[in-house]
Amino acid sequence: MRLVRLTFLAAALVGCGFHLRGSAVETNIASAYVRAAPNITVNTELTRILKQSGVQILDSEQGAAVVIDLLDQQQTSRTVSYTDRATTAESELDLRVHFKVVAAGGKVLIDDRWAHATRTYLVDTNNLVGSNQQAQLLTSELLTDCAQQIIRGLSASTRVKPV
Repeated sequence: MRLVRLTFLAAALVGCGFHLRGSAVETNIASAYVRAAPNITVNTELTRILKQSGVQILDSEQGAAVVIDLLDQQQTSRTVSYTDRATTAESELDLRVHFKVVAAGGKVLIDDRWAHATRTYLVDTNNLVGSNQQAQLLTSELLTDCAQQIIRGLSASTRVKPV
C-alpha cells in the first residue's frame, strides 16, 4: 500500500510540472561559447547548466550558435538589521551579472542586460563560522540564479515564434 501511495505522489508531482530546484533549464540552442571578462565567477556555473541542458560548449566562438558575453559581475553585502548591541542581525547578499548574447550571424539576441539575485540571512554572532558557511552557500545559490536567468533569457530570445 505504501508503494502505491508513493508511486501516486511521484506521478502527481511529475504531472503538474514539478522540477527539483537546480534542475536543468531547457534551451533550444545546439552550441555556445561563453566569453567572460576577468574576475567573473558565474561562467563556471553557466557552462555547467548549459552542458546539463544539452548545449555543446565550445572553446572558441568559431562555429558557436551563440556567444554569451559576461561583461561584469558585482557582488555586494550589506547589513539589513542590527541587534540591540549594535551588531549585525541580518545581512543581504546581492549579485549582479552584466551580459549580452549574440547569434552566429552577428545578430544581437539579448542586448546589454543585468541578471540580478538577492538573498538575506540571519547572522549568528555566537556561531560566526556557521554564518560564514551560510553566506558561502547563498553565494553559490546567487550564481546559480543569475546563470539560470541568463539561460532563460537566451531560450526566450531563440524560441521559434509561430506566424
